[in-house]
Amino acid sequence: MTSNNHERRDNVVFTTIQVVHLTGIHPRTLDAFARAGIVRPGQDVAGQPVYGRADVARLRQALNMVQHAGMPVAQVASIFVLRAQIDQTRRELDHLVGQLWAELDSAMPTPSGRVFTTGADGRVWVGRHRPGARRRLGR
Repeated sequence: MTSNNHERRDNVVFTTIQVVHLTGIHPRTLDAFARAGIVRPGQDVAGQPVYGRADVARLRQALNMVQHAGMPVAQVASIFVLRAQIDQTRRELDHLVGQLWAELDSAMPTPSGRVFTTGADGRVWVGRHRPGARRRLGR
């Protein structure tokens, strides 16, 4: 089982050897990425590290940043931390926007005419945004 909830749901895990073959990352580099916190592998029943699909994708991105952009591993780890913080902030903002619209809906009916809503990530909807709604305008 890995530390990532998504991988737990779909039960897809890869051993260290499989990740090395999938990504081309040397096992020592894989260990360095894990020590830096870029990935947090889970453990199988024997205590060996296992990685999920999201871990493999992160490892490929990290390897690209190190090899092609010349970034140090610590800087790559910081970028992943910042991405996670941005994603969390977007989720919180979308939740707050949903709460705000719910309060507005109960206090004031929607006027006739078009209303547009934007999410924290810049997505635009016609009408008031409802979490999980798929209606979206192109930019």
